[in-house]
Amino acid sequence: MSGETIDIAMIGLGTVGGGVVRMLARHGDEYTRRLGRPLRLRRVLVRNANRHRQSVNETFKDAGAQTIISADTITDDVDTFFSDASTSIMIEVAGGVDPAGDYVRRTLESGNHVVTANKSLLAARGIELFDTAARHNASLAFEASCAGGIPIVTSLLFGLAANRVSGLYGILNGTCNYILTQMTQHGTTYADALTQAQQLGFAEADPSLDVTGQDAAQKLAILAALAFGARTHERDVTVLGIDTLDLADIKFGAELGYDVKLLGIAERSETNGRMSLGVQPCFVHRDEPIAQIYGSFNAVSVYGDAVGHVMQMGRGAGQMPTASAVVSDLINIAAGWYPRAFAKVASSIASGGMPDVIHADELTARFYLRFNMRDEPGVMAKVATILGTADISISAALQHEQIVDGFVPVVVVTHNAKQGRLREALSRIEALDTIYASPVSIRIVDLPGG
Repeated sequence: MSGETIDIAMIGLGTVGGGVVRMLARHGDEYTRRLGRPLRLRRVLVRNANRHRQSVNETFKDAGAQTIISADTITDDVDTFFSDASTSIMIEVAGGVDPAGDYVRRTLESGNHVVTANKSLLAARGIELFDTAARHNASLAFEASCAGGIPIVTSLLFGLAANRVSGLYGILNGTCNYILTQMTQHGTTYADALTQAQQLGFAEADPSLDVTGQDAAQKLAILAALAFGARTHERDVTVLGIDTLDLADIKFGAELGYDVKLLGIAERSETNGRMSLGVQPCFVHRDEPIAQIYGSFNAVSVYGDAVGHVMQMGRGAGQMPTASAVVSDLINIAAGWYPRAFAKVASSIASGGMPDVIHADELTARFYLRFNMRDEPGVMAKVATILGTADISISAALQHEQIVDGFVPVVVVTHNAKQGRLREALSRIEALDTIYASPVSIRIVDLPGG
């Protein structure tokens, strides 16, 4: 930081980077009032400087943004970008693990602070970058990485610091939540809902990172590290996406009082501290607050031993919500309090052990099951016997009279059961000649205190 201004640099000038520029232009006077000095964008690193230089005035003609960024600000030369010794805060909104990770590491090693919105980078190299920041008296702020404009990172690090967190349940992907809302409320097929999401800009042309659950898994790995003080990694998260969901199961679940949500779930045992980390479509009773989050919104429910249940919801993606989180981190670093607080956070996470994550087969929960059974006597008895042998008891059953080619769908809700035992039982049931196609299994989430 220079004496007169707080000088910053930025990597990336796409959707989020453009939002950051607009916010700095629109609210610069307010930020100056809060900080006592103005924020100045000194340098922006992009892949193709000529393209951005030619369009900068047209792109940022609103809100006076062209007054804080000009063609001279933009470069695609890495050495030129890093040669400006006046900047002490770097914003990374380019995305991806490489080369963004090396740029972030290089900045931290120089003793400068970093703000990033890059969930992929943090999920892959977060612990390493935390360690680097701590060694060089720098800080790494990442509010925008997990849930867009929702301040969940700040909540976990600071607002809920007095609590021992036992569970975190999050709708962490707005694309999936939009698709599931269309399927649940309007009976839209998965394929049609995905097409709508793409047309509205919620889903990419290649939506695989979203619909397979991998995007949510990256965010969950970050949040679990903060909630539990452990060195969690993306590989610790069991992942199942929404791309195999059948509309029939959503309709049957609704009859039983449930909505389906893609949930990122991090739970910690109060007795032995072991953790379970997973992302999967789950049935949640429609009376639960998190079940009532629709469209492209995100939400995170946290359960602490003192505070009880805290839930935050809001836009989890998009230009301005994400830019809001980035600029908030920028202001907190520039104000001086965040670097001091981060030093303690980094030390805490660095000293945390590797997580003791239970295997998915050890997970105990209730489950929704659907079988396509031959419509003849004794079939249900065979299924119940196999489940009973695996110590799985039935709490409810639902059967419709719809018969297709001699088979009828039968829905079963279990009491708590080990997922591994259930998987083995379903394999045996699928082998019966009176069962058509693979049985369907969906976890039912019973939230703490629910």
